[in-house]
Amino acid sequence: DAQVVNRGPYLQSPTDKSIILRWRTDVATESRVIYGTDENNLSSTATGTGTTTEHTVHITGLSPFTRYYYAVGNAGQLLSGPDNKHYFTTNPVPGTVQPIRAWAIGDMGKNNQGQRDVRDSYIDFTGNTHTDVWLWMGDNAYNDGTQAEYQERVFDIYPELFTYMPFWPTPGNHDYISVCAIPCNQDPQTLTGPYLDIVDVPTNGEAGGVPSGTEHYYSFDYGNVHFISLNSELGSLTSAWDYIGVQSKSNATNSPLMQWLRADLEANTRDWTVVYWHQCPYSKGSHDTDDFWELYIKAMRENIVPVLEEYGVDMVITGHSHVYERSYLIHGHYGNSSGFNSTHKVDGSSGRMADGEPYVKTMTGPDSSKGTVYVVIGNSGSSTSNPALNHPAMFYSHGCGSCYGSFVLDINGNRLDGMYLTSQGEILDEFTMMKDGVSAVEKIESPVSNIKIYPNPFSQSTQIEYHLARKTNIAIQLYDITGKWITTLVDEKKKDAGTYYETIDAGKLSLAKNIYVVKIQTDGKETVQRIVKMH
Repeated sequence: DAQVVNRGPYLQSPTDKSIILRWRTDVATESRVIYGTDENNLSSTATGTGTTTEHTVHITGLSPFTRYYYAVGNAGQLLSGPDNKHYFTTNPVPGTVQPIRAWAIGDMGKNNQGQRDVRDSYIDFTGNTHTDVWLWMGDNAYNDGTQAEYQERVFDIYPELFTYMPFWPTPGNHDYISVCAIPCNQDPQTLTGPYLDIVDVPTNGEAGGVPSGTEHYYSFDYGNVHFISLNSELGSLTSAWDYIGVQSKSNATNSPLMQWLRADLEANTRDWTVVYWHQCPYSKGSHDTDDFWELYIKAMRENIVPVLEEYGVDMVITGHSHVYERSYLIHGHYGNSSGFNSTHKVDGSSGRMADGEPYVKTMTGPDSSKGTVYVVIGNSGSSTSNPALNHPAMFYSHGCGSCYGSFVLDINGNRLDGMYLTSQGEILDEFTMMKDGVSAVEKIESPVSNIKIYPNPFSQSTQIEYHLARKTNIAIQLYDITGKWITTLVDEKKKDAGTYYETIDAGKLSLAKNIYVVKIQTDGKETVQRIVKMH
């Protein structure tokens, strides 16, 4: 009778067909999840094994890009949910081109007002726009990354977000104090600790990418974006287990992390690649990346960054320095700030679309895929007074004793937009990156083509026109902007080749003024388009 959930539930490792739910109870119980696409009819059940206080349930057999409502509990009762905040949305089929929003926070776990203001400013900013990817930049729980600190400074700060927003973490040096404090002389594969106990990240390539075999670093796909979470804490001054090359470059070159990273980048076919870790390669904030004692920063900059740029990585996001900084589109700078010059700027403009200066990455010719933007977002709960903020690689910098913020990333087709959102709800920096060789449709050949929705926006009704090149299975469904299913327009097996028309009647479906999503699925491939109902 005393059973209560005192951590979570929280969501881990979503894919287009599965997700992991975790929660903690005060006494050991069985683990049970009920779920379904209708909040009022949770007709499916998934269970764990045995009795425990640390519950993990892996749900499989789900449909891509679909919202499911859920509740967690034990064999006899539900302990959390169901309600309209207990839900998850599965990922789209990897490679699908659709609008994507990511939210990045770093060095947040201080349990202070700045951390709460950053949280609230983002909730107000994103509104009804679904957050597809929530990135953690490390130093998630100060000061030592203990279970108690994670509870007080993370789980108790974002309780509502955890029930519907999966997070994709990377660890920082403070998280590692309770795992293996510097100088760590253990093989990373033998390490344990609160951070590793809390997270359930994909290690076998189940979310896309090459299997890493470890929770220390991993990759995943969301739509047409490939995300890579690296680990800047896997170095040692006293041991051969030097995965990032703190001791020598040869250690990094031969490390399991580097071998996996190259294999993962080599296999990557997504239109965009975003890599993130904790210790920033370029900064003049609370950490000066020129300082001789910043050995982990130096190792990442000299050994890891060149490999990322070799494979045309588009963006690197880090934390560690308690400020916000954003670089030009740059390439080839692996030393101290004094060595940075104009030759390292692939584009030395503002990158701002409003100024007519978006960064453009060419995908053909000798400079194919050249240029990376580096973002430091280490002030989502931490701050620093009077930072220098004068690193020459940075176009924009912001930091002070009361300066807090987060980073918002929107990607749609061949366009990427980055925004620095302060704890007061202001956007102080924004930039755009375009790719001249990326189509706004799925690269994989699909049997459906010539999709037209007109009129769009519409008032009374709109028509979907599409062409099938061959006989195929097809389903067309309508969702609201939050991912809630409204109706199925088409669900046919082996539909003949030809041109077809389907009508969406706003009156019959009782559609209010809003944005809606049309999802077209054909033989495992998926296309998503947005429509706007006016008046």
